Amino acid sequence: MDAHATDVKDAVQRFLIHSFDTDETYQQGLAGILNGNTLDEASRQDVLLRSRVFYFNRITGSSLTVDDVREHVQKTQTPNAATRLESAAPRASPPAEEHRVLSFAELKELIEQGKTDQIPNNHIIPNELSKDAPSMSTVPPRKKPWEA
Repeated sequence: MDAHATDVKDAVQRFLIHSFDTDETYQQGLAGILNGNTLDEASRQDVLLRSRVFYFNRITGSSLTVDDVREHVQKTQTPNAATRLESAAPRASPPAEEHRVLSFAELKELIEQGKTDQIPNNHIIPNELSKDAPSMSTVPPRKKPWEA
């Protein structure tokens, strides 16, 4: 086995153990990709696998291809690898509401209807100052350039 094949095999193994499900950056990007797309299951799996390979290459500097991953999984046929590849399909249930990214049109519609409580991560900020007494500064004033 040559060095390139060994590098690809190692990269694929790292790809298969990477936790995409808990990677917040990946999940945010995926939400943007899948938002509003109505794809059949095979297309969704393909889009998800391609996005995972792209993201993995970006964060690790690898140069994996989708074919490398599929070929490795077919050769090894380990239950864990097959499960990891099949888990590329998004779950049938929608993601938690707090992680859902609204499109601009959806956001605009909620604001126009006065349903701002349904906007994810929309915190109500009171229109008053704090009733607590201000604290005293403990840091000495910064020196001017000519005082240094």
